[in-house]
Amino acid sequence: MFVKYCKYGIIERMEKTILIAGKDLPDGLEFASGALLKERNVVATSTNSMAVKDKSQNESVCVLWNKMSPISARSVILECENNFRSLDEAVLVFDQLYFAQMFQELSQENVSRGVDEMILGFQFLVQELLVKFEKRFSSSYSDETLRPANLVFYIKSSPCEFDILKNPSLRNSVSAVSNPIVSGAANCFIALAENIAATFGSRPFLNVVLVKGDVSNELCQNDSSFTAWLCDYLDQVDALKNKLTAKQSISWVKVGAKTPGGFSLFK
Repeated sequence: MFVKYCKYGIIERMEKTILIAGKDLPDGLEFASGALLKERNVVATSTNSMAVKDKSQNESVCVLWNKMSPISARSVILECENNFRSLDEAVLVFDQLYFAQMFQELSQENVSRGVDEMILGFQFLVQELLVKFEKRFSSSYSDETLRPANLVFYIKSSPCEFDILKNPSLRNSVSAVSNPIVSGAANCFIALAENIAATFGSRPFLNVVLVKGDVSNELCQNDSSFTAWLCDYLDQVDALKNKLTAKQSISWVKVGAKTPGGFSLFK
């Protein structure tokens, strides 16, 4: 639950609905668990139709996401509304170690799959989220208590071959090393995040939050703890006197940061 404000003070408490996409169920179950602990309604994606048949996984709603399809991206968002009537937050997760384990071989097949899994799907989903969040805000424009939606890009980095060439001891620190397919896609994700923040960060309907961590970070090692921290951080973003600007949005937040540094809290 979170506190809903108006110019006369606190008027009620209400729930937030969060979408978590990028580390699909059941692999992303701990991401969902952390958000549930922070009293969010949770919708999480899966590419496994068998997982989706059991609509509830650890009390979160599981929705099918075909990353090759823009129609599927739209359906993911509709499922959020069908189950919880609204969508307030979305977290796009690029877990580099997770993808490194998935795409270990350099092959044409993995290049094709990698584009769908690590690039195309995020592009489609971001476009649909932007449309939905703008409509959410414009349809409730007279509601002075409505805060902008939060769109989070989270990259959890891990060593690639370039890093290991410079520091060979890193090879022993991870179970899989990012090959050029994965490391290239990670750079695409970063570029997408930064340019969405620069382009839409000043829009009144949206806060864009860029979050970066790596596998050596203790919070990053536990997906549930990470998401719990992130939800607390987003609650503080919602409590800011003014929404984030584009210039503020393009700065990457280090996992574990205590507060939105340098911003004025509370309306």
